[in-house]
Amino acid sequence: MKVRGVVAGLVLSGLASQVQALCSVVATNAAGFGPVSSILVRTTTQSTSTTNGGLRCTGSLLSLLTTNDHFYATITSSTAGMVGPTGDVIGYNLYATNNTGAAYLITRGVQYDFARNGIIDLLGLLGGSTPKTVPLYLGTITGSNVAAGIYTETLSIFWDWSYCSGIGALGICLGRDTNSGTTTLTVNMTVTNDCTITAPNISFGGAPVVSAFGTVNQTINISCTKGSAYTVGLDPGQNANAGRRRMVSGANYLSYDIFQSAGTTVWGSVGAARRASTSAEVNPGKGMGSNGAQVFNYNARIYTDQTTPPAGTYTDNVILDVGF
Repeated sequence: MKVRGVVAGLVLSGLASQVQALCSVVATNAAGFGPVSSILVRTTTQSTSTTNGGLRCTGSLLSLLTTNDHFYATITSSTAGMVGPTGDVIGYNLYATNNTGAAYLITRGVQYDFARNGIIDLLGLLGGSTPKTVPLYLGTITGSNVAAGIYTETLSIFWDWSYCSGIGALGICLGRDTNSGTTTLTVNMTVTNDCTITAPNISFGGAPVVSAFGTVNQTINISCTKGSAYTVGLDPGQNANAGRRRMVSGANYLSYDIFQSAGTTVWGSVGAARRASTSAEVNPGKGMGSNGAQVFNYNARIYTDQTTPPAGTYTDNVILDVGF
């Protein structure tokens, strides 16, 4: 009986030495969406990830993951998304894998078990001796009408795990790695100013002499980032001469210009010749984002103090630019 006791003690001691704590909570790597235009934030899902969500494990060939084990992550925050300089919020979803289906959606404040759906196994966290971290994936929720600026959120991630960290020759679990800890993850995005512009072509039609051309009255509709102050310029075109825009047909020119509102001030591209967002005829002020376009009236006329050029089709290209 004494001999049996000694032998049993030696065997258990040898097997127990294989059991070790393999996982730990570590500092995360920030998840950055990078610079994104306000229009894309509103209309298109933006994706990013972090390679390190705060849990690092050194695998072991003696580790075993069973249905009784778990790797819980509970993610919380004091805000509902990334918050910008004016208080606007950009919401986003968190996922456990880049296969961002419903099965992998991490709901804030609810435990998500990374041991399920084969995630831990696919990551190889328990299958080798190289330390590996758990990634997290993020995708923005479209529809946010936000101002430009830097948006950030700090997430609190509580990791709680328990699994068989050592098995014997007969598949018996010899010990468990059970622990927990909290880390934080910073999520950020830089929203940049952007605009959508509707600017129809100008057509003067046809006339036998310059004095017979009529005035063209039209509008330019611009929808820029919420809260942005901007100016709109029209360049001199491709054939300007002596302070006038000109259309060209072969070697011949037809002078014309584009004037602000219904007046006689030329709409240009520099200094006071530009139009400020506050001067819009409809919705003057700062940009409104998706809440409405700002409308700028203009009139275009052929100069009647020029000699009528030969018949032909006369064209020019004018560049519209928006400056913030």
